[in-house]
Amino acid sequence: MSIAIAFLALAFSLGAFVHDRARSRRDLLLNLHERLIAADQQEGRRLLYLMAEERRQVEHLTPDEHAKINNALALLNVLALYYTRRYVRRKDVLELWAARVVRVFTAAQPVLEHRSALSGYRAARHLRALSTDAEAYLQRRRLSVRLPQPPPSGGPHGDPSGS
Repeated sequence: MSIAIAFLALAFSLGAFVHDRARSRRDLLLNLHERLIAADQQEGRRLLYLMAEERRQVEHLTPDEHAKINNALALLNVLALYYTRRYVRRKDVLELWAARVVRVFTAAQPVLEHRSALSGYRAARHLRALSTDAEAYLQRRRLSVRLPQPPPSGGPHGDPSGS
């Protein structure tokens, strides 16, 4: 009888542990998701897309633009770190963020290359790994992502006069 009670207690403890872990992972992802959709994060990503479309050089960013872009990339790299270390469910991250991660990573190449050149190490390696997985996820689901496109010839805004 005491063995049966001990077994039931063990089963209950394991069930509670598994349930609590799943809830903690979900709460962590929801918290991070809320931070990622904040206005300042959206602005940083928008600036990256605009920079890519206009083919602006990193050196031509204002200090405020640079800070917003770095902030957006830093938080996405945290998401990627959590994804890589499985602190959050990978499937959930990919369902919520795959398309945006691929778009941001593509647009951010000049910024990441600039960072790597300055620091001597490969910047945002977790984000790079998440982007690779996100691309594969989108391809498996036959989903396409509108990547930042270079502007039409004739200037940064498509004006043939270049002005």
